[in-house]
Amino acid sequence: MASLGQKLYWKAPYSAKCWMASWNARRLGRWRYGPEYEKLLKDIARRDAWTPQQFRDYQDRQVREIVGLAAAHVPYYRALFAEGAIDPASIRNVDDLAKLPVLEKHVVRADPVAFVDERLDRRRLMVAHTSGTTGTPLDLYRDVTQESAAFAYFDARCHAVAGMRRVRNPSVSLGGHLVASPERNRPPFWVHNPRWRQLYMSSYHLSPDYLGFYVEELRRFRGDYIEGYPSSVYAIANYVVANDLAPVPFKACFTTAETLFDHQRQTIERAFASRLYNQYGCGEMTGFAAECAGGSMHLSPEIGFVEVLDDDGKPVPAGQTGKLVCTSLINRVQPFLRYAVGDVGSRKAGQCPCGRLLPLLGGIEGRIDAVLITRDGRRIGRLDPVFKGAKGIAEAQIVQDDYDKFRIRIVPGKDYTSADGQRVTENLAQRLGEADIRVELTGSIERTAAGKFRAIVCNLPEAQRPK
Repeated sequence: MASLGQKLYWKAPYSAKCWMASWNARRLGRWRYGPEYEKLLKDIARRDAWTPQQFRDYQDRQVREIVGLAAAHVPYYRALFAEGAIDPASIRNVDDLAKLPVLEKHVVRADPVAFVDERLDRRRLMVAHTSGTTGTPLDLYRDVTQESAAFAYFDARCHAVAGMRRVRNPSVSLGGHLVASPERNRPPFWVHNPRWRQLYMSSYHLSPDYLGFYVEELRRFRGDYIEGYPSSVYAIANYVVANDLAPVPFKACFTTAETLFDHQRQTIERAFASRLYNQYGCGEMTGFAAECAGGSMHLSPEIGFVEVLDDDGKPVPAGQTGKLVCTSLINRVQPFLRYAVGDVGSRKAGQCPCGRLLPLLGGIEGRIDAVLITRDGRRIGRLDPVFKGAKGIAEAQIVQDDYDKFRIRIVPGKDYTSADGQRVTENLAQRLGEADIRVELTGSIERTAAGKFRAIVCNLPEAQRPK
């Protein structure tokens, strides 16, 4: 249920909404862009010239410090070390982290305060709420250093690759904030934040009936870059391409928080006549990677140490996919050691042609639970190719209701025909085998509470899912 303040904001005139957005930016700016932020930018730039060995030595030092902090001042880890008879002093480097068990997300959800440094006054901390694809909230605590770091690394290792910087360059954002009432059926579906030179557009109103208004506003605003959830940015881009409109030019595009598919990248770059840079991170601040001009995803080793493990918890070779387990090296407020972030990905060996020596993330395949499950236990993911060759689809979602019952929910574009539905049905059947697959046409596909798009929904009860 919306708060009283949210309802008052929705009812306010547009000029008042813009004033409130600017006032809120002023408040948040003290946390994000103050002296800590400026200092971090300089430190990050200095470390960009480091060798792999320098980064490894840095990570080993941070591991010793954060394990010592957790054992002494974080209730969950103090109990873990005592009950498991693990000597914190024996963990001297990133290799020694394997002595610790993998931390699952449901454990943190059950008692997030148990992971907060008990010396801190929680009333003075910022609390962020994240739910991922599960819908179950997780409380994350940050101080000004952590909040500044999140934005400094994004600017230094992501925006800066394209010569952009937040606040300095006018930008368009599509995220999870409720900038317009869900019941609103006419523009504006956005708010202008003059303090940050930002146009914040709703991710909840991307209906085919409204997309033309979004495109008109983008042309009027003339931002330097556009960023947001891939599904949201793609929805507008696909409207431009499908309707043969002239591109809406930007200097760069940035996507984050969802898996980016190849067809989305191609459409976005065509519609906005600019290069797209993808980014990967999480609210827990356990890992961060950003795409460079050479197309590689560079990890920021100062933020976290990333392991890729198989189903038995063993490391997999570079290039092989596994579940990502990350240890935060920068989060001293609510540290997470060997934390299973819930994503599947891989590491990449070698050096990027761009010349930077930062380690490489091979790719992110998506959420561990964003898969379809067959009766014989196969887990089918990375289903982007299912839609290859179907030109008239604006958005689509695959829903599994039983082992052999699937629905493909399609928002039809202006050129949609039954042949498109037939094509994706056949493509999915090739991957699943014998199955009951139905196409459902719909006017829109709902977003999560955070404004994210779920490309795959598995409705099988947890007890029926093979481990």
